[in-house]
Amino acid sequence: MSAQDKMLNVASRLGLTTLKDMQGTTRMVYDSQTTAALTHTFFKGAAQRAFPLSNVGANGNQFQVNEALLVEKIGFFIPSAADGIAYGGLAGNSVKFDLVIGNKTVIKDATVEFGGEQAFYNDGTVASSVIDLEGVGILIPPQVEYYVIAKPFDTVNRGAGATRLGCYLFGTGALLNFNTTI
Repeated sequence: MSAQDKMLNVASRLGLTTLKDMQGTTRMVYDSQTTAALTHTFFKGAAQRAFPLSNVGANGNQFQVNEALLVEKIGFFIPSAADGIAYGGLAGNSVKFDLVIGNKTVIKDATVEFGGEQAFYNDGTVASSVIDLEGVGILIPPQVEYYVIAKPFDTVNRGAGATRLGCYLFGTGALLNFNTTI
């Protein structure tokens, strides 16, 4: 089943019959926190964080009517400056995280290890660490809040470690499309 078919199948079961008429796209949402902490909650309250700290905008941690994201990759990075402009890889840190959609935890205690798959935020020398859900995917439907709770830890001794952290969700998306010329 393709990512698009999965998105439409889940949308149909949720009663979102008009999602099939929307524009398909590749989509990425990200959020970052520049204060070192042992636990980070991403996307919740992200509407108050301006670009480049987050790209979720005024809608915060939910998509508009007829917009959705089938999450195929979840990645983490470290903002290397308080302004969020510069970033780096996990640099000896790994992350344990939960993905919550609505009031349901859909991924629990998953880990992303330092030096994992290199994907976004890669300038040729620094890579993020990513978990790949391709072929599985998890749908975030329209108007449902989502967030990620992440806890960084040292890759070698496995102890908790306070650090700045950023998170992104990447996959197949649907964008609102009026099918008319404005």
